[in-house]
Amino acid sequence: MFLALVYAILSLGGVTMVWPFLVMLASSLTGPYDYYRFSPVVRAWWDRPDRFLRYVATCYPRFPTEVYPEAPAHWGSWIIVSRDRAGGRRFAEAQLKGLEDPQTAVKWQRMAADYAAFNLGYDIRNSVCTSDARDVAEFVRGRFEAQVRSAAPQAYAAMPAGARRQAALELLNREWLIRYSSFFGIRMVAQQRAPLHHAGWDYPADDPKMELYQEFKRAYRELAFTPGCQKGPAGSAGDPAGREGAAWERFKDYAGRECPMTRTVPYESRPLWLSYLKRSDVQVRLGYPQGHDFTAEDYGRLAGQTCASFDRLPFPLPQDAPAALQQEWATFVREAYPRRLLRVRVTPGLESAYQSYVRSTCKTVQAYGRLTGKAIADFGAIRLPEHENSTLWRNFVPSVPLEKLEMQSAEQSWQTFLLGKYGSAEGVNRAYGWSMARMEEARFPLREAMAVTFARRGWTDFLSGMAANYRMVGEFLFLRGQAFGNTLLLVLLSVLATLTVNPLAAYALSRFGMRSAEKILLFLLATMAFPAAVTAIPGFLLIRDLGLLNTFAALVLPTLASGMSIFILKGFFDGLPRELYEAAAIDGAKEWQIFLKITLPMTTPILAVNALNAFISAYNSWEWALLVCQKQSHWTLAVWMYQMSQQLSDQPWAVMAGFVVVSIPTAVVFIACQKIILRGIVLPSMK
Repeated sequence: MFLALVYAILSLGGVTMVWPFLVMLASSLTGPYDYYRFSPVVRAWWDRPDRFLRYVATCYPRFPTEVYPEAPAHWGSWIIVSRDRAGGRRFAEAQLKGLEDPQTAVKWQRMAADYAAFNLGYDIRNSVCTSDARDVAEFVRGRFEAQVRSAAPQAYAAMPAGARRQAALELLNREWLIRYSSFFGIRMVAQQRAPLHHAGWDYPADDPKMELYQEFKRAYRELAFTPGCQKGPAGSAGDPAGREGAAWERFKDYAGRECPMTRTVPYESRPLWLSYLKRSDVQVRLGYPQGHDFTAEDYGRLAGQTCASFDRLPFPLPQDAPAALQQEWATFVREAYPRRLLRVRVTPGLESAYQSYVRSTCKTVQAYGRLTGKAIADFGAIRLPEHENSTLWRNFVPSVPLEKLEMQSAEQSWQTFLLGKYGSAEGVNRAYGWSMARMEEARFPLREAMAVTFARRGWTDFLSGMAANYRMVGEFLFLRGQAFGNTLLLVLLSVLATLTVNPLAAYALSRFGMRSAEKILLFLLATMAFPAAVTAIPGFLLIRDLGLLNTFAALVLPTLASGMSIFILKGFFDGLPRELYEAAAIDGAKEWQIFLKITLPMTTPILAVNALNAFISAYNSWEWALLVCQKQSHWTLAVWMYQMSQQLSDQPWAVMAGFVVVSIPTAVVFIACQKIILRGIVLPSMK
């Protein structure tokens, strides 16, 4: 029973060591959906509903309640969704159930193909993209390397890969007037979070970063980052002419069949109208008490017709809607709707009113010129444009009558697309199995497109998503500077120094019986009384005074001697039989022969343990390396891993993959040297 208890305790100790590593390994294969489970296994391997929710999470930063209004109300962040296993299973099974019925599956595939064809031709500037930060660096680097290649093809061909990346990075910094140390620092967060919903916002003029982001969204839409998929025709990603002709039509058919859902989707205006209707002041004007929870049934009573759910909320508002809704609609269009999506039907009267507005606002033509950059002789020369990205135009729009404003929403374009293909709302109902009363109720079939895409590419996207973390780690750690070579050289020199300096010092203290040996040992042990943070400043000052900053010697020299290693070796040497040394001396052996041929062979296990400690210390040390070497060309893997954990803090799953990669050498060394390690631990205790 005692032995069983001992083995049980040892087994439990082994589990507590293995469990964190399994959590780290599993976390390196996750994403924003399932990372925060901190589980030692990835459930998506065998759980199809979990794999579907993981796929949806790649398309939306938060759970898309506007796409799935029937989902639980408390679902918001993916952390909450991933922890609701029972609810997630029911939801995913319900979303995929339609594919089990052949007739429903055909309709869903038709809807997904139509959506893909529409999306590929829709205005990219009125689209949103849930981009993966891992793809941003690759895309931007590729674009600027292409510019470097086009500017000097022969010089580019002669450059190594590292020089090409550096030349592209320098070109980017010159064009964007921002200093990036690497492409991994580029996130395009501001561009991704552009307030497309804001009434007074429009795309800034002459912003190269925003223009590149539009191409980035288009690349997502054209499957440039979708593994295993056919990319768009040559020239389609950067040349509008590439989006025409038979090749482009074949690609649209392919995308609709294989991957109709992408991360780039049209920006929907229906949620803006719904959000406006839910405002407290609008609720009061519509006859509801303040704080009332506005539902689809409430809208149905206002409109005089049924409204099954808000995803079928008519948009734009039908012309036969009741007067109360018509009045709110007019206010919404003029004041709350994004004016970048409005066009003015210009008339002489409106143009005259615009001239009067500009005159009252700017006072002088000189002020107008400073504000707009346009020189005019008098205010009568001003023309009212249909649309203009200017503050004057946007501020004038609210005064334009509703009948003189034309909306350009994604919903209207989608409805026009459906009418052109099916002729009427009844034709759409027959093709899709819908029951729309009017065309304004047509919604984007995003849920069907996601289900079809998952059915076609579920496993492919799942496996590529897991491998993407390790691809980023490989680029970050092994394709920048000389991290791998620096680490290998530092480890070799540190181990060599440990096996040279420490045994010599310990042998001298043990063999020659110096009077001050105890004091020297006490001094060596005293070096261990101070933490590394305390000795960092004097060590840095010493390296600076020696002129060794930003040199490889600054990394190697502090590892030459170790007080603990000398102390342990000295004690081990003291326990060796003195008769061996006397016999060797009688046979005429010199001191260096006694040291090399007698002492060292008998101390192989303890030397192996010291070498292993030196390896771990040199391999894992990043604070000292970062302190004395500011040049990236001297950084080791540990330093780059620290930089990665800082730069990619918003992607902890990728950081976990980095931890797994950098832990492999240590694990291999421990496994290969475990017998020697045990001998080094057991033999001294036996002696």
